[in-house]
Order: sequence, then structure tokens, then C-alpha cells
Amino acid sequence: MTPFWKSDRIRQYAPFIALGAGVLALAAFFVFRGSPDAISGKSVSREGLRVDFSVTSVVAPDEPLKAGDIARVSLKFTDTNTGKPVTGLLPAAWIDPLRKGSKLDQESCRASAATYLSGFVGIRPMIDLNSYYIVVLNADPTIAVIDPIIGVRGITKLLTQVILPGPPEDWARSADEKQVYVAMPNADAVSFVDLDSFRLINTVKVGERPTRITVQPDGRYAFVGTTGAKPGVTVLDTEKQEVKAHIETGKGHHELVVTSDNRFLLASNRDDRTVSIIDVRKRKKIKDVAIKGLPIALAYSPLSKSAYVADGETGDVLVLDPETGKQRAVIPLAPGLGPMRMSPDGRFGFVVNPSADKVYVFDTANNRQIHAIEVEGEPFQIVFSRSFGYVRSLANNTVTMIRLADIGGSERIAISEFQAGERPPKDAPYLLPSDLFATAVTEASTLVVSPGDANVFYYMEGMNAPMGSFGNYGHRPLSAIVADRTIKETAPGEYNSTVKIPVEGGYQFILTLDSPQMIECFDFQAVANPELASDELPLRIAYDNRGGVVSPVGQQVKIHFTLNDTAQDGAPYNGGDVKVLTFRAPGQDRTEHKVKSLGEGKYEFAFTPDKSGAYYMYPSVPSAGLDYAKLAFITIIVQDPAEGGGAP
Repeated sequence: MTPFWKSDRIRQYAPFIALGAGVLALAAFFVFRGSPDAISGKSVSREGLRVDFSVTSVVAPDEPLKAGDIARVSLKFTDTNTGKPVTGLLPAAWIDPLRKGSKLDQESCRASAATYLSGFVGIRPMIDLNSYYIVVLNADPTIAVIDPIIGVRGITKLLTQVILPGPPEDWARSADEKQVYVAMPNADAVSFVDLDSFRLINTVKVGERPTRITVQPDGRYAFVGTTGAKPGVTVLDTEKQEVKAHIETGKGHHELVVTSDNRFLLASNRDDRTVSIIDVRKRKKIKDVAIKGLPIALAYSPLSKSAYVADGETGDVLVLDPETGKQRAVIPLAPGLGPMRMSPDGRFGFVVNPSADKVYVFDTANNRQIHAIEVEGEPFQIVFSRSFGYVRSLANNTVTMIRLADIGGSERIAISEFQAGERPPKDAPYLLPSDLFATAVTEASTLVVSPGDANVFYYMEGMNAPMGSFGNYGHRPLSAIVADRTIKETAPGEYNSTVKIPVEGGYQFILTLDSPQMIECFDFQAVANPELASDELPLRIAYDNRGGVVSPVGQQVKIHFTLNDTAQDGAPYNGGDVKVLTFRAPGQDRTEHKVKSLGEGKYEFAFTPDKSGAYYMYPSVPSAGLDYAKLAFITIIVQDPAEGGGAP
């Protein structure tokens, strides 16, 4: 069973949860807290469970952790009685900074955990280990990595960028999802990008003009379709990151598909009107299968153990034996077929037809068409989530959703729609064969890339429109994937995730478990990174208050903070132009306030909220070039005492 803090409804509808949830969170604090003297260093033993915590740099694990490092967070769970690893746990975790000079306070740390578990809007940690990063393939030679957690200001964070040797054409993820391979026609190469450190780790020449790339199910080999002087398929060893073979197949664009047993690869040769069958183990072409028309798309079903070839000219889908190339059946549809995909369970095949405004569905059990679904605007791509097929059309900004539970039934298929952006995909200067959709970590949400709008939209299933969008910092996105940063079990009893350490200083790691019930906290340090010195803000802010505290309506709230001049070795800043912007989520009652200087870099700000809600306080120092988007903000929860509110 999914714990409540990892459920989609809690995570995505948090802005609409009653503020009274804080009472339940505080109750959880007292239930889960345990005895503080059980903690020793970076390990804790409780209720028969031992937890060992560590955090190290991904790139240099033997060196001190530095600001700006991509870090690996590791948890090891063992049974204290048997010493055996404990598997199947579902940990949730957050990371917050410690105030300068302070030490880990278990009571305060656990209170923070209770606040995060409550789902209050905007009350979020510095680093949330229950989320993901958006990895965006751009039209220029870059990959952008975006933190999708949105503040109420609508600002997302560009975590980092990867510079590629050339503009991309296609990409494919490794079987373990730790790397992505990018094909670049102008560079005649494929780049290996690590999804833990978000670094380009190698680039390998693969032949002239690589355009398509796919990875076999066990991840050992990647196959690259090349269209240069020696058109064919290049076989990449993903472990050694080297070319194992180049197999000449035929002329024209290549679509690629591998059988589920990793034995055979099928490659279409569009100009030669053939499909080549390749023995993967021998890395040798077995035969070419002639196609009457144009082999436009390939697919494979592990249930029927058949390969499927969509013929764009004749409108037929050919069913082939993937080992011999023998034709098993023909599924007549209509001329103008485009890309084809199998449903997640492999039972049904979906083929788009842009010229007919249709999506055809066939059953692999009997190789017959069972549905012809009308989709306006020249449908050209379909991608699946767990529950829906998402169809993108070239000529409009509409995304059509087909409910997979309806497929195969006797009734008419019901579809739903939402608009993603304002401009259709055809308005983009260039489109890739790569997917314009990426399923998010949460079970019922999807990211939609809109090249026409140069934007990425976030859609929650069941809504009438996207819930938000992610700007791409001037780049035009062409495809996206999700890099899951939730803590996952990577070996028996060992759970890992990766994060970027933003600044030097002390941190507290907050761990929660639902079974056994546990909230525990660990601390760690990050040292200064000389390479990041030039990017440091002119002023550094430190709050004396803890974010997320609960206060009653009508009671004055005082916020104290300190400003230090980073260019003067941390000397106190005593300027008189410090201001604070306050507003109530999701952006109401915006008010700008002056701040009282207390001397020695210390400031006090006071206001009296007259309504319930989550309040945000953003400081600014115009003379230092620091607007409201630069310095760290702080939040409080204001509740009406009649509704159960009050200070914790």
C-alpha cells in the first residue's frame, strides 16, 4: 500500500487541503517521535530496526562534500536481532538547512517532519526527496535539468545544464534509468549522460548521421540507426561504452524495435522499402523482408511474440515472425498510417493516422482492428501512462486522452481533451521522433512538451487543464523524461537517492517510515566550494524563526533575520533599504512592508494577518541588486482559533 505522503492526491491537491491537517501532523509528531537518546552519530536503532545514514559526493566520494555537489544519500536498514537487511520499506525524506552555529535538535526536526507530512501549501523543505527532476532535450545542443517544485511565485529552478557536442535527434534511457544516450547526426556520435550527476561522461562515434536509438530490454546493447554513406545499425555496448559492430541494412530512415527476449532486432529501411531482421547475439543480419509500400513504424508484442510493421502507403499493418520474417497476418486499416505503439500490457496496438484524423486500435490476440477513434488535428504521436493513451496532434494545441480500461469493450470509446499551450506542434521550427510526453513519478500525472510554445506543461489526470508549466530558460524543448529522485531500494536493505547540495553549511536529514512508524533526523555538513564563489549572492540571509510555524488569526507575527555581506567576509549588513513582501497563498493580499533595523546586521519585521492561510515573506535589498526572487523566503501557517488553529 502506498503511504499517504506519497499518494498523488495528497501530493498534488495539497493547496486545497484544510489547514486543520496541521493538528493531525502534530499528533503524528508525538506518536512517531520515540526517545531522543536512541540516536548515536549517523545511525539509530529503534523497535528492532537499525538505520545507518550517509551522504557523499557522487563525483568524488572520498572527498569532503562541497556546496554545488551532486550527492548520493544512502540509508541502510538492518534487523537488530538477526543483522539481515530489511527490504520493502517505503521511506520518505526531506533535507533542511541548520542555522549557522546551531546543532541538530531532534524535537524541532521532528516537528518539521510533521509539518511536511501535513501537506500545507508552500510549506516545503529546501530539498524534497519524494519528487523528481524534469530532464529536457532542447533544440540546441543542451539538456536542461529542472526542479519542478513550484513556489507560489511560479518560479522553477534550473538545476543544471548538460552541453552536448551537437544538436540532438533522438535519445533513449538505459534499462536501469541511470543514463540516457543521445544521438547527434551532425556529430556522427552518441553521448552518454549520467542521470545521477547530470554530467556528460562519454561521446562515441557511431557512423554517419545517427537518427534513431533504442535499448534492448536487458540494457546490454543500444542500437543506433545511421543514414549516411553506409546506412544501417550500429551496436553500442552500453557497459564498455564502445561500438561492437556496424550492420549495413538498407537506405532511408530506420525505425528500430527489439524483441522482449533480447534475441532479435528489426530495423526498417524506408527508402529501400524493406525491414531487416538482425540476430543480436551474432550481430548479423538474417534477412530483409520486402514491404509493398512504406515501412513507417515498427512495434513488438511480448504476448503474441510478433512484430508489427505499419505500411504508410497501403494502410496495412503486417504481422511478422520476428525470427524468420514470415508474414503471419495482415491487418487492413487505411492509407496514411503513422507512428505505432503497443499498450503497456502488450495486448493492443495503437496506430495514428494524421491524414484520416484517426487512431486505430487492433487486438494482438486475433490481429484484427477493434476501434477507429476520431482525433482531430492530424494525430501524430501516442504515449501511454498507466491508465491513458495520450495523443498529440500536429495542427492544434489539444491533447486527446483515451482511457485504456475502455479498450476491447463493445461500447463506443469515450475520450477527453485538454489544451497544452497556445500553439500547435507544427508551429515549431523542428520536431524530433522522440516522445512529447513523460509520465511523472506520481501515478496519475504527465508532462507534456509543447515545442510550439517552448514550454513544458504539467497535467494531472482528471483535471480540465494543465495545473502549471515549466519555463525552459530561453531554450526550445523537443522531448522530456523524468529522473526519479525518490529514495529507492537499490540492493537488499539499501536505499539511495541523489540531490544537489545548494550551499555550504549544516543540514538536517529528516526520515519518516510508515511501518514501523518512525521519524528520525540526522545531520551532515557541506564545505565551501571555491568554484562557486563567483555565483554567491552579495548578501546571505539567516532566519531566527523556524518556517512553517502555526499562528492564530489576529495575532502579531514577528520575523527576525540577519543579513551578512559575503564580499566582506560575512560582515553584518546594516543598509536601510531592506523590505519584505508578504502575501497569502496562492497570491492574495500582496503587501510590501518596511523592515526595522536592530543593528549588527539584524532585522525585525512584524505584521498581523487577518485571514487564515499560508503566508509567504520574501525579503529584498534593492541597493544590493536583490529583488524578491533572490533571497530565501519563509512561511507561516495562520489559523482561526475557532477552526482549531493556534500556536503549536
